[in-house]
Amino acid sequence: MSQKTALHINSYFLSNKIHYYFYKQLLKKRNDQFLIPVYKHFKQEDIPEVDIDYVFGKVDKAIFVTKILKVVRLFYRKKYRDFDYLHGHTLISDGIPTFILSLLLKKEFVVSVRITDISLFIRRSVVFKYVGRKILSKAKAVFFISPSLKSKIEELYPDLDSSKYHLMPNGLAPYWLEEKKTVRERPAFDQQVKLLFVGKIIPRKNIDILIKFLEKKQKYPYELTVAGENVLEMDFNKINSIFPPGNKIKYLGKLNSIEELRSAYDNNNIFVLLSLSETFGAVYTEALSRGLPIVYTRGEGVDGFFEEGEVGFSCSNSSVEELQEKMEQIILSYRNISTNAYKRSKDFDWDIIVHNYLITINNTIAI
Repeated sequence: MSQKTALHINSYFLSNKIHYYFYKQLLKKRNDQFLIPVYKHFKQEDIPEVDIDYVFGKVDKAIFVTKILKVVRLFYRKKYRDFDYLHGHTLISDGIPTFILSLLLKKEFVVSVRITDISLFIRRSVVFKYVGRKILSKAKAVFFISPSLKSKIEELYPDLDSSKYHLMPNGLAPYWLEEKKTVRERPAFDQQVKLLFVGKIIPRKNIDILIKFLEKKQKYPYELTVAGENVLEMDFNKINSIFPPGNKIKYLGKLNSIEELRSAYDNNNIFVLLSLSETFGAVYTEALSRGLPIVYTRGEGVDGFFEEGEVGFSCSNSSVEELQEKMEQIILSYRNISTNAYKRSKDFDWDIIVHNYLITINNTIAI
């Protein structure tokens, strides 16, 4: 079967490295084209090998329609040719010009949905909610980075055809798949259970639930290692003074290299992040690649990719009692869960993700 090729419109390309990883892997398999219009202030993030257009300014942030017009005009100015379909990499910012061009060119299109589509547009405006519905209904395929994000769209548009919805998770940076990890043995948990939190210390990351957990005397002593910028300026020495004997927080600060991050994963037993909201959470899959069982927020991020107890557990982000229960379940089956974690991390190889994307496209797009 001949490969169908696309023109990708991605105005968020420089916001996260996952877009670059997708770009590189896809170009190994097809001669796709990319239209990448971004804000001018991103010039410091430039990637020399990628054709990026720095066209958006302050006006475009205030008057959304000018942003759409610039993308359509850029398409015609750059004279893109010889592609079979369009792929808008967000539902609103990229999806609208993608939809307009599909009508003008009489070509089919697919879209990806990001959490910003919902939080910044659909839930704030009846106009964008209507536009989102129109684009979703006309797209030949819709891609989501997580089951939880897919569920949010299904709740917002329960009458739309969900058979064309597909999962396309964020992949791991190649480093995490290249760095081999030996099987973890069950640690001596009666001495101390070493938990790890990685992320900015901001309200959304909800480190408060972990502090409340450590305030209670547990069956096992717990040490929580925290790695990330302390935006809230928490005084961890003061916080440690309120914990029962055996429980404590060790603050590493903001880590400056991927090697430091790997060391943090390798020197702890369980990864726990119970965010109030999470689009995907690359730190979860990074932890899996180092064989760490994970505890993640129910209905957010990676929830839905795994069976309960397979690589860890989903958990309420407000229940200390449930968190205690899930920790003890992981400890009881630690070696098996750790082994599963390492194995399942391979599902987040960009080669596999792009391969599955191409199968979906070839089964969906007609030439």
